Amino acid sequence: GLDATRRPLANRPPIVRAHERHPRRGERHLTGGGGGRQRAMAEVLHMAAMSDVPKSSSQGACSSTSSPAVERRENPHALRSHDLKEKVFFGPTWCDNCGGVLIGDGWQCMGPCGRKCHRGLGMEAENCHADLCCTPCEKCVALTAKMSPYQFGDVSKQLMRNLKSRVKEQIVEEAVQEQKKFGRLDKIKEVAVGVRKNWDDKVVIWWLFVVQVGLVLLAQLVSHTLVLMVAWPMHGARGWRLAAYGASESAAVFIFVEAALILLARLLARQLLRYSDIIHAFMLEIMHIDLLELDIDLLLAAEAVLRVTECSLWVTCALWVASLANWIAEMRLA
Repeated sequence: GLDATRRPLANRPPIVRAHERHPRRGERHLTGGGGGRQRAMAEVLHMAAMSDVPKSSSQGACSSTSSPAVERRENPHALRSHDLKEKVFFGPTWCDNCGGVLIGDGWQCMGPCGRKCHRGLGMEAENCHADLCCTPCEKCVALTAKMSPYQFGDVSKQLMRNLKSRVKEQIVEEAVQEQKKFGRLDKIKEVAVGVRKNWDDKVVIWWLFVVQVGLVLLAQLVSHTLVLMVAWPMHGARGWRLAAYGASESAAVFIFVEAALILLARLLARQLLRYSDIIHAFMLEIMHIDLLELDIDLLLAAEAVLRVTECSLWVTCALWVASLANWIAEMRLA
């Protein structure tokens, strides 16, 4: 089951908690006053120094010191999520997501791609932070920023967008905290723990087999009854052979559809396996919900689905071969 395949905590990569990645407003320290900083930004803009301040704290750059949200696990098929850290861009630069002017609060990836984006609202982008979290870090290495032509007033507009983004973040954080107080997340965790505790691959495979056989028998019964009702008045005793032929044909088609659905489930599980780290990071960064705190591990879930569907696929193929042979035999007799 999932308990037997679950990795020990010591071997699992650390997941940064939401309160570590998003400190309280009062705990953040930004150098410089509001008015002086805006005047400095305007002067830098007129001098066309379109470059962000280096990472040294003595030059004014401020970023959080959190570790990666979800590090790459021991899975060669998993896509790496971004290692985003908060940063204040005192010098205007460009957002790698929307191409608009990036100034003030923003995010920068400390991973291989090194991309930077707005805190939230961007130029014709609802949430640059969310858009960047949905992309894998490796695929962003060769991408270049979509630099848009600067227009007068872009800096002040972007500063207002940053303020709106902060308000939206605060609303989301308060909503999550409210749900925690009401115990909604605890109920989700109880369900996740119950599923993981009671999960057993053999039991799930057995029940899937029972459901498959039951549905096939039901399809055969319905098809046999309908064909017999139509063929008996016209063909007499030969209607039984036609009804048996129709039932065998329905069973073969039904099992083929079941095999296609199992293949689709395997395809979705493989995609979940690849994007598990990115989904965990998105939920933590944007929704401020740590799935691992809720005992939800998408990697383990995808692996369990792959194991079950692999066995079910072999059983379904065997049933389909048997039903196909029966169909051919009934076709010759009919």
